[in-house]
Amino acid sequence: MKKCHHCGEVWGENGSPGTREDCLKCGYPLHACANCKFYDAAALEWCREPMARDEKPHDPEQSTSCFWFVFLDPEEERFNSEKSKSARIALEELFKPPSKK
Repeated sequence: MKKCHHCGEVWGENGSPGTREDCLKCGYPLHACANCKFYDAAALEWCREPMARDEKPHDPEQSTSCFWFVFLDPEEERFNSEKSKSARIALEELFKPPSKK
């Protein structure tokens, strides 16, 4: 479920919002880095998408015209994170040294 980064209001449309689309509840821009799946405050230029790094805005909560913007879906991210964790555990088990008995 896609939500506004500022107030948490659900955005019920498919795809991503337009560059000038604002949240109906709080008025904050929806097409903003803080709502993007590539946004990472700890990453270089706030972004994990290498092609988008030249697009760095002054404020991640303000509207951006970044071509690489993908609206964050926390449920999708959680599913992918759980899937990655399961895969990592399976890989570690596969290459685990045999136990000594």
